[in-house]
Amino acid sequence: KRAITQAAALVLLGTAAGLVNNAFSVNGTDPFRKLEEVPVFENGSVPITETDSHNHDGICLLDLEEFREMVDAGYPIIDARTSDEYKSGHVPGAILCDYFEMGRYLDFVLPRLDPDDRIGVYCGGPLCDDSEMLARELYTMGYKKLCVFKGGMEEWREAGLEIEHGAEEWS
Repeated sequence: KRAITQAAALVLLGTAAGLVNNAFSVNGTDPFRKLEEVPVFENGSVPITETDSHNHDGICLLDLEEFREMVDAGYPIIDARTSDEYKSGHVPGAILCDYFEMGRYLDFVLPRLDPDDRIGVYCGGPLCDDSEMLARELYTMGYKKLCVFKGGMEEWREAGLEIEHGAEEWS
């Protein structure tokens, strides 16, 4: 009986410590926040051209060709991978915003984004969900025209496209 009481006390203490840490962490989340539904569009359902940029509100999933059009058109592109992955090679002009360290990057990233413009987001590859999770977070912050390249850096490299190396100038 004493062991059960001690175990319960440890669980409660651990839970309290975790909640306090979350509350004061720059990357902490509000466990009581209500996530809004984010519309997600499949490949090709949202044109990338300037004239059509006002027609979508949500997250569109892009293939390599569509994502490359965004990069070539000069839209802001966010790399949701870690700093080390970013340094080892990223899409030219991409802005680093590690999804799991998002709080560290937002003061630098958000001023570089326009809520009325398209924003591209990518991560490591087709099995990585960090780009979509970051896009969902940006959506809740008022950035409503988000495009996720699900092929990520893996597909970009395999296609032999240009890659930049090195850290962001501020990191």
